[in-house]
Amino acid sequence: MASFLSTLFGGGAEREAADKNRALYQDYGQKGMGYLDTGFTGAKDALATAKGEYAPLSALYNKGSALYADALGVNGADGGKRATDAFQTGPGYKFTLNTGLDAINRRRAAAGMLDSGNSDLDAIKFGTGLADQTYNGWLNNIGGYDNKALTAAGAMAGVDTNLANLYQTDANNRVNLQGNVTSGNAGANTLQAQGEAAGAKNLLGAGLGVASMALGGGVGGPGRRS
Repeated sequence: MASFLSTLFGGGAEREAADKNRALYQDYGQKGMGYLDTGFTGAKDALATAKGEYAPLSALYNKGSALYADALGVNGADGGKRATDAFQTGPGYKFTLNTGLDAINRRRAAAGMLDSGNSDLDAIKFGTGLADQTYNGWLNNIGGYDNKALTAAGAMAGVDTNLANLYQTDANNRVNLQGNVTSGNAGANTLQAQGEAAGAKNLLGAGLGVASMALGGGVGGPGRRS
């Protein structure tokens, strides 16, 4: 604790208060930055997790969208072949085709015409008809992947936007916190300076009083006749 003379002539009380204030602001700044670090890290990790959960869906939907583009001829002959292969090897089409061909073969076998040209013609007609009946439905089904891919991409972009906002908000919070600490320290400096100025004024006043007494007002001084 500041002494009486330090308080009176040196601004000791104000300096002591200023030091306490600086310590409080330093603690406030350190703890505040720690809270910001914790919040920022937690939010960033949560956003990264959310984006990671969208990633597999986005990859899947993009495959469906690419296959739809192949089927529409966007990717040329190679794309068309990929679409045809995917359609013909699909479990629903392949099962129906095999089942129908087996039925044709059994019927022709029962009639003793398994190896006839008519049997081959029947198989071709059946396969062509099945493709005509089911291809448009298949095309409509994979067409839905465009919207799904777009939705997934939008969701992932939203996560990136939230992450960018997080960085901006965190930066603003840190600037504001540092501003508060700087303002508090400046106030402490002002308090100390005011105390020291007041102490210097008191010291000057005391010195002038002593000089005045020495020059004319003191007992036995030069200005008093015996």
